[in-house]
Amino acid sequence: MDYEGSCLCGVVRYRAREPFLDMLHCHCSDCRKTHGAAFATSIGVARDRFEFLAGSESLRAFTAPSGTRRSFCARCGAKVSIGNAGWDAIYVPASTLDTPLPHRPQMHMYVGSRAPWYEILDHLPRWEAGPDDDYRDQLPPLK
Repeated sequence: MDYEGSCLCGVVRYRAREPFLDMLHCHCSDCRKTHGAAFATSIGVARDRFEFLAGSESLRAFTAPSGTRRSFCARCGAKVSIGNAGWDAIYVPASTLDTPLPHRPQMHMYVGSRAPWYEILDHLPRWEAGPDDDYRDQLPPLK
């Protein structure tokens, strides 16, 4: 199935095609600061299954010291893609999808740097830092 998403003002639009690789809550300080929240919930999409449909000229990007690059709309500031040269996927913030998403997150990562005021109450798998290379084999199925 194809899923479409957009920034807050609607200028930037994208399409992500299943199958998705994973869905996660990331608690790293980069995600917390750029999303302004206790964690960021993102969906992994194979690079060849992601495309911008409109507004790519309005995209700006910031590369954090970790090497993670976040693209965002220059007009409204909404993040629309997250990537890193070492990753096999593009991640999109789940909150930017316009197509209803039937899936649920599969894990928490970087819980060692989570916000001290946030308590994780679910029973999803957790990684203190980033997951192992074969982490997808260790996750519950994407539902």
